[in-house]
Amino acid sequence: MKKLIDMSDTWYNRLRPVIESDKFKELATFIAEEKKTKTIYPSRENIFKAFNSTPFEEVRVVLLGQDPYPTEFKGEPVACGLAFAPNNPEFKPPSLRIIYNNLKDTVYKDRLTFPDDLDMRTWADQGVLLLNIGLTVVKSKAGSHIKQWEFFTEAVINTLNDSAGLIFIMWGKEAQKYKHLIDETKHYILEAAHPASSIYSGQPWKCDHFSKVNYYLSLNHNEEIHWLKNLD
Repeated sequence: MKKLIDMSDTWYNRLRPVIESDKFKELATFIAEEKKTKTIYPSRENIFKAFNSTPFEEVRVVLLGQDPYPTEFKGEPVACGLAFAPNNPEFKPPSLRIIYNNLKDTVYKDRLTFPDDLDMRTWADQGVLLLNIGLTVVKSKAGSHIKQWEFFTEAVINTLNDSAGLIFIMWGKEAQKYKHLIDETKHYILEAAHPASSIYSGQPWKCDHFSKVNYYLSLNHNEEIHWLKNLD
């Protein structure tokens, strides 16, 4: 099978109608034109990394972010193709630090020691689809490509909705716009403010989603997500 983009077969076969549509060709042309005069993140090989990191059949949790980090660290893109995860683990974006602190306060509050940092790539390995609703962004312009990716994100959510028993985590109003596509009689939906909202409001980020995810997974599948895998 000849594929138009670098995406695992488990996803490509299901998304093929939208990937091979005229609308997707228009999107590809739009991004190509943008690249002529602007810097676009993430790098081309990482645009569909979320789909290559978590095969369709292994998805248990869907974490919807907004769009890739529009910044650089040491001359390289911070965005790596996984929602909220940085390309270089040395860099700790504010949102990631807030998520990490929330985990320590809600799931692992009885522990005295923790790993130095949070590696969200281990979540993808455990069936957490780290999906931004916009897969590309212009440097220094957050949200710049979200509208262009809307039709594709809708197709992804509709495909996931055909399954059953998934847990959708929606942080922020942009992610929550896709709630109407999800059948709540088949799936769990968890909503909260975007982690970065606490930076602007000066208030703690109130989110108990990590413990709720593990409660639902243990209830229905007798398993959990190891959010911090390097614990002793």
